[in-house]
Amino acid sequence: MSVRLLGKYSYALALSLWLVASFIIGQSLASLIIFHLPINANETVVTTILAALGYVLALLFAIIGPALLNRRITPRSVLGIDRLPSWSDIGLGITALLPYFVLSAVILYLGMEVFTIIDPDVGQDIPFKNLNLRIEYLVAFVTLVIMAPLAEELLFRGYYLGKLGKKIGRWLAVFVSALLFGFMHLIAPTESGIVLQWGAAADTFALGVTVGILRALTKSIWAGVILHAIKNGIAYYFLFINPSPPTGM
Repeated sequence: MSVRLLGKYSYALALSLWLVASFIIGQSLASLIIFHLPINANETVVTTILAALGYVLALLFAIIGPALLNRRITPRSVLGIDRLPSWSDIGLGITALLPYFVLSAVILYLGMEVFTIIDPDVGQDIPFKNLNLRIEYLVAFVTLVIMAPLAEELLFRGYYLGKLGKKIGRWLAVFVSALLFGFMHLIAPTESGIVLQWGAAADTFALGVTVGILRALTKSIWAGVILHAIKNGIAYYFLFINPSPPTGM
């Protein structure tokens, strides 16, 4: 292996570890801050504040931290935010919903029927449970459908894929970023211990591939943000608005 190639993969590994560390540090600091403040609010509102603060701190560590050390700001073009969203981004995001569903279904089928590592009874753990008040439904919607897609696309398809693509090529970067995105949704700490959410990881890998391709083709994160928001919006509907499976099926 040449020194140049070794340097590329070393950079990819270091960037991946930095992104994971930034996310963990951001969430940990947010938890410390929230639970040491005299906030008098219900669990759903606190969860939303925690998620928002965690995303902000993760973005600060991942993007602004290296900029302060290197005294070099990451260009908006690398982050995929050098222009505003357009109607074509909305159209592409909606159109890409079908390829994402197909890819996710294929991967989930292989995971359940061929490799037998996915348990269909183990779903993705989410921080919102037992919603009752309108404000709780609203803040859960804002967190899952607006804030999470925007923050995750900026981190993974903006900063991470943009930086990685300049070193190892955009298409390999799409695949690697999707792998890391899936890995970040694999491990879930619960009250009974650590749970491996293989189904959630497979689905988010499929989403990562789809939005990564959109990022590579459009040189922007906005089409991916639209697709991610629609996907989370559908999940929100079936989790909180109409959670009961249809009868007669």
